[in-house]
Amino acid sequence: MHQLSPTDASFFQLETPKQPMIIGALWICDQSTAPNGLVRHKQILEYVEDRISHSSLFRRRLQAVPMNLDDPYWIDDANFNLEYHVRHVGLPKPGDLRQLRIFTARIMSRSMDMERAPWELYIIEGLNDPDNFPENGFAVLLRLHHAYVDGKSAVELMSMMLETTPEHHFGERDLEQFAEPALSPTEAWARTIPRLASQAFRSTKAGIRAARKGRELYSRLRQDAHPDQTQVPQTLFNQNISPQRVYGSIDWDYLQLKSISRLTPNASVNDAIVAIVGGGLRRYLDMHNELPDDQSLVALCPVSVRPNQKKRAMGNMVSGMLIGIGTDIEDPIARLEKVQSRTSKAIPLAQEVISELVIAWGEMVPPAMRSLVGWAQGKLHLLSRMPLINTVITNVPGPAGMEPRYFVGARVDKIYPLIPNADGVAITHGITGIGTNLALGVTCDRAIMPDMDDYLACIAASTQEYLALTR
Repeated sequence: MHQLSPTDASFFQLETPKQPMIIGALWICDQSTAPNGLVRHKQILEYVEDRISHSSLFRRRLQAVPMNLDDPYWIDDANFNLEYHVRHVGLPKPGDLRQLRIFTARIMSRSMDMERAPWELYIIEGLNDPDNFPENGFAVLLRLHHAYVDGKSAVELMSMMLETTPEHHFGERDLEQFAEPALSPTEAWARTIPRLASQAFRSTKAGIRAARKGRELYSRLRQDAHPDQTQVPQTLFNQNISPQRVYGSIDWDYLQLKSISRLTPNASVNDAIVAIVGGGLRRYLDMHNELPDDQSLVALCPVSVRPNQKKRAMGNMVSGMLIGIGTDIEDPIARLEKVQSRTSKAIPLAQEVISELVIAWGEMVPPAMRSLVGWAQGKLHLLSRMPLINTVITNVPGPAGMEPRYFVGARVDKIYPLIPNADGVAITHGITGIGTNLALGVTCDRAIMPDMDDYLACIAASTQEYLALTR
């Protein structure tokens, strides 16, 4: 029985009906590589059951403690039913990319039943768009609660369902049964009361740690990591969100992004992506007469602090850096140079200071108070009134290596990420990929961005502007 960390619990506590804390991935699969060129739903159920049979990770659900006085626990679901989690649907005609995006946005608008293991797998048939999908292809939408995993561990769980060959050999893994009874009220109180008794000690210890890291953060911000701007501009994305989402995506070639990063010494592919998104947001906001004059939009860019030995462990092991993404800079080269300068300072700060500060803060504040903060945010919408960021840009490498990956024998051609939204953060950007294909997935509140195609055109124009300079 594993208790959620304060960071994991925060995603559970911040969830409201209109802001589900769900991350996901959309796969485009070519079933022509499967045996007999066809994948049936029964085969998918058998395959998924065989792939997850050696681990309890896909069978765990939450159990809250009495009165939410402590962080909840993960327990093995004794009533786990695979057919509830694996669902088979079909797109309405014409079954093109637009229909797939609409379906994806609708599903990502929904919360999950936290009385069950918090993941869902949708098999989506009816794809009929030769320009974007393989002939007779299908899509797979995997949803995972953010309290369950962060981006990097989500990719590892996703990789557990993929193979490097189209041939799958059943029965090579030992089938293990996981059934852990839920805590009785007496057992729950027996765990909670000692934690409450020791909370003062843990808060004091964490407070000392937070004060030490806070002083270090203050010192470094005054010296080598001094920020270029100290305020976050108020934009149309810093509003209370509705329950509805819109989703869009764009494909990149990794080698092209690599060539863009070479336009500036020491720039990474991640820097190139941030600069491209900055150029896209600049175009879009200027189109709507909403571009801040003298301040850059600020993005939260998560930074993984997960050690390799815990790459498949549950939970969130992530820090973050706040980066001005250069929306105030018209020249693309100058924008990339500024992004590279900012990330080179911010990444060490996120890894060495901010990650420890976030952990210490979570341990210092009692769980009941953290739950109250989450409730207050849901009612008072503080983050939309006092913006800390304008957007999220997270780059999570996909399955390692360049060799193809297969799902029930069907080759996975593309992977698109999905990142949740919250009040004050109406637009988020996720980047992942497979092989040499990198994909940007954009999720936004539908009322705030009804013209997703226009925004994707702005991102494409920003990309082409950089590619022209590489030539």
